[in-house]
Amino acid sequence: MIVYEKENAYILIAQHEHARISGDLMSAWAAWQDQAGNMDPRLGDIIFAAYEHDRSWLDLDSWPLWNDKASGPYSFIDFPPKVRFLYYNKGLDEVQSTNGYAALLCSMLYTSLVEKFQDDDAVQFVNREYDRQNRIKQLFKVDEHQLRKHISALILCDGLSLFACMREPGTPRSEISWFANGFRYEPQGDKQEQQLFADWQGKSEIALDPFPFVQTVETVIIYKEVSKAEAAAIGLEAAYRKAELREHAIRFVSA
Repeated sequence: MIVYEKENAYILIAQHEHARISGDLMSAWAAWQDQAGNMDPRLGDIIFAAYEHDRSWLDLDSWPLWNDKASGPYSFIDFPPKVRFLYYNKGLDEVQSTNGYAALLCSMLYTSLVEKFQDDDAVQFVNREYDRQNRIKQLFKVDEHQLRKHISALILCDGLSLFACMREPGTPRSEISWFANGFRYEPQGDKQEQQLFADWQGKSEIALDPFPFVQTVETVIIYKEVSKAEAAAIGLEAAYRKAELREHAIRFVSA
């Protein structure tokens, strides 16, 4: 669950909803067509990976849990690792049962986030996923250069979606610590890697510089606003189930 706090309420966004925004972005990625007009043969797999990369959270997000230490709902940042990794494996197995190359990308996204942690649970998870990745690479005879382009695009689309969801719309970039210094971006062709910057314009537009998409990307943030008073009175899970789904339309535009 993605969670941020307002004065009298918690905003909760299911991870699979954030992944949907990643998929909307990936569907508009400009680099999938080469100079000759040929589409990337893996395009369908890449877009599927973007939409499904947080399938692991579907069950976990169906019942939000209270974090006594933080005095608030558990988020994807502080969720207990042992349970998290168990469901990561389950979700990746489900993706792989449908699309092996998409599972490779999703697994690489997860290990890129987890491998910096050195506790036993993280190490075991990462080693299992490295084995999965190697098996899939051998099965599909993966082109490593193309794979690097694909995973870089997935990481960026994932990050841009998180930028949109992690704080209240309109929050200055400087106050979103993960992305205050921008995003790594690999342009089409052999151009050198550069930084991409995202900034809210009002509460409904995110301006990107440079702009990596073929057109303005219109999407929607789906969330629940859970009253703190109600969560205290009847419990977080009951208050979450009682809260109505809300939508907030946003656009990713060129700066």
